[in-house]
Amino acid sequence: MLLRSVVLLVSVFCFISSAFAIDPPNNPRGTETSPGVVKWEWDWPSGASRFDVTVDGNYVGQTTSNSYESRDLWVGEHSMSVRAIDGNWQYSSQSITAKAQVTGSSGSTSGSNDSSGANTGTSGNPNPVSSGSSGGQVRGQVTGPGSIQWEWDWPSNAVRFDVIVDYNNIGQLTTNNYLSENLGEGDHTIIVKAIDANWNYFWESELVTVNLANSSNGGTTSTPANPQNDDPNPIGSRTNPEPADNDRGKIDPSSWSYPEVYQKPGYELSFSDEFDNSVLSQERWNTQLRWDGEFNGERYEYRVINGEDQFYVNIYSNDQAHKDRMLAHHNPFELDGNRLAIRAIKNPIKTSNGNLSYGNLQDISSQQTFLSGALTTYDKFTQKYGIFEARIKIPSHVGTFPAFWLHHQRRSYENTQRTEIDIMENLGHAPWYIYNSFHYNTEVRAFEFGNHHFLTPSPSGQIFNGTDFSQDYHTYAVEWEPGRVRWFIDGQQVSELNNSNVDYEELYILINLAIGGDWTNFPTNSGGLGRAPNNHFPTQEDLNNFSNPALEIDYVRVYRRN
Repeated sequence: MLLRSVVLLVSVFCFISSAFAIDPPNNPRGTETSPGVVKWEWDWPSGASRFDVTVDGNYVGQTTSNSYESRDLWVGEHSMSVRAIDGNWQYSSQSITAKAQVTGSSGSTSGSNDSSGANTGTSGNPNPVSSGSSGGQVRGQVTGPGSIQWEWDWPSNAVRFDVIVDYNNIGQLTTNNYLSENLGEGDHTIIVKAIDANWNYFWESELVTVNLANSSNGGTTSTPANPQNDDPNPIGSRTNPEPADNDRGKIDPSSWSYPEVYQKPGYELSFSDEFDNSVLSQERWNTQLRWDGEFNGERYEYRVINGEDQFYVNIYSNDQAHKDRMLAHHNPFELDGNRLAIRAIKNPIKTSNGNLSYGNLQDISSQQTFLSGALTTYDKFTQKYGIFEARIKIPSHVGTFPAFWLHHQRRSYENTQRTEIDIMENLGHAPWYIYNSFHYNTEVRAFEFGNHHFLTPSPSGQIFNGTDFSQDYHTYAVEWEPGRVRWFIDGQQVSELNNSNVDYEELYILINLAIGGDWTNFPTNSGGLGRAPNNHFPTQEDLNNFSNPALEIDYVRVYRRN
């Protein structure tokens, strides 16, 4: 499940271009350039510095170019929309939707309907990013116990710098130096990215390392990021597996009383939660959405992704201000001794119709329309290969976007492909459809998403068998093996994907209840609402009918090969 940021306007709750600081991109279009590849383009509106791109209803990231290339697309129709972002990180409304037909052979396609708003601008990026642009040398000098003075040359055209120290983004600076203090012994690192007057990133330094254990040298070592290799003998393939460090305490003792946990030939239980207690286990779960490791709370910064309208309440936050502000209004996690419910409500502390894409606790929690919850095992349990299953009852409610999925543990500088396996996704207004998919990225670098690839399993990633899945609990699972992922509903295989890219890295578990977002509104051929731009969820009628829906979870269980 790729994540989603939406703007709600006072009293009318609809998208109109006059409410935004910048016009949306005009003339979006797509061209099939080779089998399975579509190049998307759009005109560059005045004031834009970068763009949010959504393909087939999935957010694929930001670009500082007015084009984006989609690869590994299936034969059939595909769609793209884009939003402009100005130098103050204010968003435009969504563009009209461009469509492109993938035929499997080279040829041009296009598709865009008339824009409902007046767009102005010029075509093309006036100052595109160039990874080959020359920059300045970065160096570090030990200045005292626990202190490093970092400095770098000032590249031509630079106005400010993104500075990342020890893989934490300390912010943007308008100087070419930074002092790190209170550091421990060992290696410390820095990456510097130069930004021009149009807010384009045009140069990124190599990773520079200074070791405090030998402070007398005062020198630097400039090296690329050190890849973190896969376990050469991963858990799923060991002949006599030993419990991994992250398996200890990760099995709910109650699981052993259920006969079915012993009934998967060739597998043994490695993680479980039956949710039969009155308190959510901190040994097994985080209540924070970690988006690609750099965003959403780890630096007390909160991201709004893919047009979604919820703010996730983190009941186990290390930030006392978060708990003081949010838990006074809503705890989204409800345990009754039999199951866990993640419940969404209208945000009682919404005071702003802002459209910030990221910001501090006060700003983001005040602008989002709903409060909800996310559950993850990031940094607590990961596994490569095995069976991942959960028994879930989805809500039947317009605007809900529940998901059970797996995501990469590694950050973008740790040799990841940003792997994602979507076990179950649903749009609440269409409870008869369940979605399966696989995502990965190539050419990922530190703080760069890379090139996104979206693969649909066979025979279809859209599962329909006439069942209203909101009426009862159903078991959703994947069996993940080398080169293959198979999806199951209630023990019956519904789809399959054979691709070597599934083998790249171990993953952690996520279960969340998102509200709203780009996919819930379009396209109709993927189960979306298919609403017009001036009727984007949530309208005033949607808000009037909102009845605090919940995603209910009976259990989560993970098995590995024995």
